[in-house]
Amino acid sequence: MKKILLLLLVLVPLCTYAQVTIGTGEVADKSALLELRENADGTSNKGLLFPRVKLTSLTLSAPLAEHVNGMTVYNIDGTNIPQGLYYNDGTRWIRMVPQNNVFFYAPSIVLPTSVDDPAYNKDTQFFTVYMYNIYKSQFGMSDATSSSKSPLAGSLPVLQSNELDYFVTYYDNKVFTNLAISNTGILTYKIAAGSAITANTFINIIFKVR
Repeated sequence: MKKILLLLLVLVPLCTYAQVTIGTGEVADKSALLELRENADGTSNKGLLFPRVKLTSLTLSAPLAEHVNGMTVYNIDGTNIPQGLYYNDGTRWIRMVPQNNVFFYAPSIVLPTSVDDPAYNKDTQFFTVYMYNIYKSQFGMSDATSSSKSPLAGSLPVLQSNELDYFVTYYDNKVFTNLAISNTGILTYKIAAGSAITANTFINIIFKVR
């Protein structure tokens, strides 16, 4: 009887509090099922170590018995699959790529080269193109008459200008001179006098998530 009472005393608090804090005896945050907290003020000098596995294929569940949607592991064997965190979508493993490793090309546009274009400043002789605004407009699909998407598609992410770094990986230096791109995605350049527009006359701009 004493053992039964002792067991009830242990189980009742667990049933009363569906939320658990590991590290301290304090109640977990009301929005968390599980909270890891080392110190009473919420800080910690330790981290969370995910289960370490050796993945051999992104399509095979091994070394797990089966694919489980939401399962998260850390692959330590980089022989076939790069090391890193992976989650399972129920059919395969997907790598959690750090946000600052994500980059993409700027939207395709025809850059102005005529001095009659509104982008040209006759006083400074510079062309100014707001690449970030073009990206925001195209990725936001603001013009429904010139964009389309599949029926079940959601929306594309549109980052703020200060969330991106801007790179020019190539430009035709026989045509474009004094080229620069600002921290907010504003492209400026001049056109070399007497230059000829050819198939190589383009600029490659890449946006990288900070």
